[in-house]
Formats: sequence, C-alpha cells, structure tokens
Amino acid sequence: MKTKKLVRVMIVEDQPTFQELAELVLSLDPQFEIVHIAGTGEEALEVLEEANPDLILLDFRLPGIDGLETAKRIKEHHPNITIGMVTAHTEEVLARMAKEAQVKEVIPKASFNLERVQRLVNGTS
Repeated sequence: MKTKKLVRVMIVEDQPTFQELAELVLSLDPQFEIVHIAGTGEEALEVLEEANPDLILLDFRLPGIDGLETAKRIKEHHPNITIGMVTAHTEEVLARMAKEAQVKEVIPKASFNLERVQRLVNGTS
C-alpha cells in the first residue's frame, strides 16, 4: 500500500470561523499537517521560512496586503509552493488575476471541502 506524502499546510485567513472550518476539514485526512494559521498576508510572509509549507490556502480579502499580492510575493521566492486561493467571491476576473499570481486554483468558500484540497495537492483540480 502506497503511503501519502505528508503535506504541510499554511492557512491564511482573517475570519476565525473559516480558520476553524479549514482546520477541521483538513484534520479529516492525516496527509495534511497544519503548520501555521495566519490572519494576514504580512504574517504569512513573516513566518513563511519557518513554517515551510507545501500548500498555502490563502484568502483573497485580507487586511493589509490582499491575497493576490501575498501570493505574488510568495511565488517570487518560493515557486514550488502550491497556492489555493480561498474566497467568498468567484468572479471570472478574480480567477484571471489569481492565474497571474500563479495561484493554482480558486476555491469558493461555499464549496471548500477536503476533496477540493486533496485534488489541489494531487494536481487533479
């Protein structure tokens, strides 16, 4: 039986309710290890080296620098980190902007679930 590689996840979200939901959803699969939960893009950038995530679930609307700018800054120095943009907004414009920031997928908060994160990590989204 093939064992899944442990995926280190950082959640960047300013809403405590969604932080808890994401943490709960990811805890259903032992493949995921949450290494940090940040409330702002600035905090995510500050702890990035230490947290060393494989996957970042990044909210679009954050206080301070927004999710797109955070994603661009992360990808500048860490092109191998997978980023999934999590948002309550699903406009086509957001999807295009996310692509420019090298975000792999935009995940609407309304449809955030374990299967979506697993597909994101496995490259089948």
